[in-house]
Amino acid sequence: MKKNIVKVVIASVALLAVLLGLTFNQIFSPALMTNAELSANGLYVYDEPRPINEFTLIDHNSNTVDSTLLQDKWTLIFFGYTYCPDICPLTMATLNQFSALLENSGEYAEDTQVFMVSVDPQRDSVEKLRDYVGYFNDDYLGLTGEYIEIFKFSSQLNIAFAYTPGADDEYLVSHSGEIALINPNGLFHGFFKLPHNPESMATNYAVVRASWE
Repeated sequence: MKKNIVKVVIASVALLAVLLGLTFNQIFSPALMTNAELSANGLYVYDEPRPINEFTLIDHNSNTVDSTLLQDKWTLIFFGYTYCPDICPLTMATLNQFSALLENSGEYAEDTQVFMVSVDPQRDSVEKLRDYVGYFNDDYLGLTGEYIEIFKFSSQLNIAFAYTPGADDEYLVSHSGEIALINPNGLFHGFFKLPHNPESMATNYAVVRASWE
């Protein structure tokens, strides 16, 4: 009798372990989604990732950077500027929440980097950009450079921007609010569409990462 009870207990424990394993697997392995489903949830993914031509920019530590910056990690890139009154601080705050979700889940945070590229190089000095980006997240990197370099880089990522005249230096810069997603091969993988939601971004990102791996 005791042997039968032990067998039942062992079998029950084993079954419970399997069920728990399946549950955790469902939680930490997001269901695959089609590109159409991802798009409906806020992330447009290209059927074929697009190459990015060589560029030269300056990071907020005054270092010259090029396309090698996009290698070996997943990269999220937002184009904005420090004088932006609305969409930029909201987007940067959302990105910080997105990063916090990755950190808390223990998934994908270590090989994910976030950049903000200034579309206002005339006013966004290296120091100003460093303070601005660091206010939202110390791990984020601000990028600036010559106008033509920024323009060529943004055009490759389907980001448009234009200047609205104002008194003296009080002009505004209208710009696209999408967040570009670059894969570890340095290719333009897709973009997060407006409006941005950190939870949806994290879910979509996990799906893409799971599909990639």
